[in-house]
Amino acid sequence: MSGVDDEKTPKGTNTGVTPVSIEQQCFDKNWILQLNEPKQFEHFICSICKQVANSPVELCCPQHKDIDESTIVGENCLKQFLKANSNSCPVQPHENIEYSRCAALQRHIGALNITCPLQFQQESQGQNQRNEVIVCDFKGEIKELNDHLNNVCPLKISNCWYKPFGCEYNCYKHKLNDHLSSEFKLHFDLVVKFIQTLQEEIKQLKSQIQMNENN
Repeated sequence: MSGVDDEKTPKGTNTGVTPVSIEQQCFDKNWILQLNEPKQFEHFICSICKQVANSPVELCCPQHKDIDESTIVGENCLKQFLKANSNSCPVQPHENIEYSRCAALQRHIGALNITCPLQFQQESQGQNQRNEVIVCDFKGEIKELNDHLNNVCPLKISNCWYKPFGCEYNCYKHKLNDHLSSEFKLHFDLVVKFIQTLQEEIKQLKSQIQMNENN
């Protein structure tokens, strides 16, 4: 099994790891170590990113059933790896991988004690880039993380409701209502412009269809 010490991915291998939401990515070992001992999660390490596996799955391909190294990976890490490496197995290069979900491991990982990951990120960066003194004192278990981030955390950054119409503003969740109230005209104008653009596209499409029918 993989330990919790830093490990390197073999050269020439494309891990395919791209930025994903904090709810999907594997868990930072340094964050987990705040409230847990290494031995509590040393067997839960993702073989791809070397962090604590999120939604762990076990690779059970017959091509490497006898190897001693860990075949546990985070589900999202596996999806990204397969996409970036033509569906080749991350343990040994071959196609048609086989894997299964690890419910028992998920329960153990879900029971690890944690602080708020956004608070940890803020402290790790050494400053609050928004120049606001906002602290999240959440302490709980990993299985409670999604509910905390989606519904409670004061550090979660929210996009404006009108982002689909062109508003790029984002802010702490508790300040979103202030933005919505103060920028009513901006949002109204964005929606009107969006509808006008849509109407023009529909008009052009109808015109093109009519031209095709007449030819």
